[in-house]
Amino acid sequence: MNVALEKMKKTQTPKQVVIEWITYILDRRRINATELARKAELAPSTLLRLLNNPEHPFVPTLKTLQKVANAAGIPITKKVMGALNVDDGENVIELGTTEKAMRRAGYSGGARPAQVEFKHVSALPASLQAAAGSKKDGYVSAPPQLEDDETAFAFHMPDDTFGDWLKAGSLMFGTKRRDPIAGDMVLVTGKDGKSRVRLLTSIDEKGLKLTKEMPAKNEETFKFDDIQDIAIVAVIVRV
Repeated sequence: MNVALEKMKKTQTPKQVVIEWITYILDRRRINATELARKAELAPSTLLRLLNNPEHPFVPTLKTLQKVANAAGIPITKKVMGALNVDDGENVIELGTTEKAMRRAGYSGGARPAQVEFKHVSALPASLQAAAGSKKDGYVSAPPQLEDDETAFAFHMPDDTFGDWLKAGSLMFGTKRRDPIAGDMVLVTGKDGKSRVRLLTSIDEKGLKLTKEMPAKNEETFKFDDIQDIAIVAVIVRV
């Protein structure tokens, strides 16, 4: 009986889940609710009444939350979608999505917004990633040049490799539509699960020659056998 009561206490309402997600965004982006609302082209009161009055029955629609996600460069999590009773397939708005599902996702008509999957990448090896914090996943709107790219995905820059020019947490979009060539910025994930963003300077029989400096210098060789996955960084949204 006590276990059941404790479980009930820990159960979050949809509104509490949404507040938790928005608070996470404010903390990560280091902005206040008014600034976030303006970036999302929403009235400041939309977020302020949600955060300042937890007892108010108002809960934003998924369409409103998608505006917030797009403005912040942080995807709506599965936890939020689950709290609002919207599954992943309905939020992606892919070809074949039913008209009913589109209405539930907050889109009443017009062109369907192209979405890409958000992938979690980390500068830590796989053995340490579980202890590093929560894994955020979901979907974000695709930039125009990637709307028809089925291989495209989004991710956050995993570290401060390029200093002030490209900070950790910057939203980036990758593609596997073609093989990388010299001059591309690439996301390389090793077999240890550790990911890094580097500038590809050349490819030879030994592997990839990569650098984390611009202009390119101090190259490092990444052997083919050590690579688990590779993608081209096509779009960068700096923070």
